[in-house]
Amino acid sequence: MNISYKLMSSLSFEEAHVLFNRGFKGYLVPMNLSFDTFVSRFGNDGLSPALSIVAFDGTVPIGFVLQGIREVDGQKISWNGGTGIIPEYRGRKLGYSLMEEAEKIIKELNVSIATLEALSENKAAISLYEKCGYKVEDDLLFLRANEILDSKLPDLDSYEIIRIPATQSIGSDLFSTIVPWQTDASNTPKLGGEAVMISKNGEVQAACLIRKKCVFGNKTESITLFQVKEYGNEEDALTKLLAYALEYDQCINRTTYNFLKGDGRVVSSLLASGFENTPISQVFMIKTF
Repeated sequence: MNISYKLMSSLSFEEAHVLFNRGFKGYLVPMNLSFDTFVSRFGNDGLSPALSIVAFDGTVPIGFVLQGIREVDGQKISWNGGTGIIPEYRGRKLGYSLMEEAEKIIKELNVSIATLEALSENKAAISLYEKCGYKVEDDLLFLRANEILDSKLPDLDSYEIIRIPATQSIGSDLFSTIVPWQTDASNTPKLGGEAVMISKNGEVQAACLIRKKCVFGNKTESITLFQVKEYGNEEDALTKLLAYALEYDQCINRTTYNFLKGDGRVVSSLLASGFENTPISQVFMIKTF
């Protein structure tokens, strides 16, 4: 093998698209994206061909790492948005050197925290990332609930529900920032993102970040939950917030996406309300420089 590395920007989008689909062929969750969906990922998820790396054997592209960088409070955070090697070159220990080359790019740009997610079942990938210096930060859950969970929403009593566009929460301390990339407030508002808060006596007790799918003037079709942050220990505040934010009294599709398990309080509340686990789970991994 004559392995070399170049930026993905050296390929056309058509070439990068073919490489991406070949790189994920036969994986635990194979991806076969259309060209338009593949290209839109760069804009929607904040990925960059100028930050992503491609491995070549001679002139043939054989593997890649997709990357993006965002800045939060003066701190640069990177995301590995996908690592893939085409089937013919798997098992040749190319993953470590591919990750090393990708890391050189982000270190040159003074990234202080690198993040990624990996399927919980993919022990080989998790082991590779651990050898590269990443540590598992938390488990990520994909829960779902598709029926009416409560025929009547709980009384708010002295609480108040406040809703704002998710864009208005960017740059605030309303939500955590060291989170799975696609669950950050800067990413979720692109389509129907909302920050929903519950307050008491003018103080926020808890907040959640969601994305609603609905046609203007019609009922909600689905809601995705990305983050929940508690500011106190009032369990009834959390329960009421989730019921209102996730519309427990409606028959809609509800899911969590790359949802941090955390200390388990929020997950326990969701499960007690009728959410169920799905077969998909991931781990959230971090490396600091």
